[in-house]
Amino acid sequence: MGMSFYVLMPTLPFHLVEQLRIGEATVGIVLSSYVIAALLVRPFSGFIVDRFNAKHAYLLALTAYVLFTSGYLLAQTVLAFVLVRLGIGLTFAVMSTAANTQAIDIIPSVRRGEGIGFFGLMSSLAMALGPMAGLWLMDRYPFHAIFDAAVAAGVAGLLVAALVHAPRKLRNGAATVLSLDRFLLVRGIPLALNLAVIGLGYGMLLAFAALHGKQLGAGNTGIFFTLMAIGMMVSRAFSGRLVDGGRVVQATNGGTLGVVAGLGLMAWAGGPLPYYLSGLLAGFGFGVVYPAYQTMMVNLGSHAQRGTAVATYFSALDVGIGAGMVLAGAIAARAGLSAAFATGASLALVAGLAFALRLSSRFAAPPLRAGND
Repeated sequence: MGMSFYVLMPTLPFHLVEQLRIGEATVGIVLSSYVIAALLVRPFSGFIVDRFNAKHAYLLALTAYVLFTSGYLLAQTVLAFVLVRLGIGLTFAVMSTAANTQAIDIIPSVRRGEGIGFFGLMSSLAMALGPMAGLWLMDRYPFHAIFDAAVAAGVAGLLVAALVHAPRKLRNGAATVLSLDRFLLVRGIPLALNLAVIGLGYGMLLAFAALHGKQLGAGNTGIFFTLMAIGMMVSRAFSGRLVDGGRVVQATNGGTLGVVAGLGLMAWAGGPLPYYLSGLLAGFGFGVVYPAYQTMMVNLGSHAQRGTAVATYFSALDVGIGAGMVLAGAIAARAGLSAAFATGASLALVAGLAFALRLSSRFAAPPLRAGND
């Protein structure tokens, strides 16, 4: 599923700019339109997963996702692309919530941080292979070949997902109680807002790193995403143990510094070498920050609110990534992409300080012990 999504992430802006002749600001709006739909359904996705069978919800959402991805083959106008992105946002919200909730149900609580990190390795792998495959196809074949590849990867993901054995976890009673806390984890809102600010930079990189690399003379911008994914995979391999060992605050602070360094280097880069290195640094930082924030969010909720906690986490990412795409496009249209990435670095630094000074005291606690399921 990740391959289906990431094969289009760095290539779609080129298609919109070169084929539809639209500006960077409009590109940011088109790419981020899926966030609008995702935010509409994301809070309800947590309730659906907690109330019903997560695997069935995942398979249904993934099927719809593949159908909407097929819509790229027919889209010829900006409005058509926006409608396709809206459909993808609706299905992606349920799909990602259901998948992560199933993984958390399977992972022993004493190794939750480590397990989430390793589960996220597959997203990092897709982030490495998807953009490279998409850019390779773009250089050699008509653009519809990339859309074909996205649909094919989605179908393959659906076939594999059908074979996954994911026992249903019972959510005692509380999952049927209708309240705001069933759709959004109220206790996690401050943490979610902080994560959204950090996610701004991630949205900027996903939407405009390839375009920026071309402007800097990078011969193969796919290498940037590969290095970014390598940074994520390396950091995820050990950061989960830090989180489970009671060092979630230290891990989060260190990861945020990596994000700031990566975005700052991207803004400063004047050639391919610092451009590629910025991807490695940013990937390392995000690879630490994301599983740490997800673990903290899940631990704030009860067992019956597990899906809601996951949905709240992804809602924060949706807001941050989508707003980052729009913000980067707006700034780039006026001051260039370097200024956009400098803004992302500055905001990530502010979020890091807010966590360290205001939020970290809530999570400076002993590690989880076996039995807290």
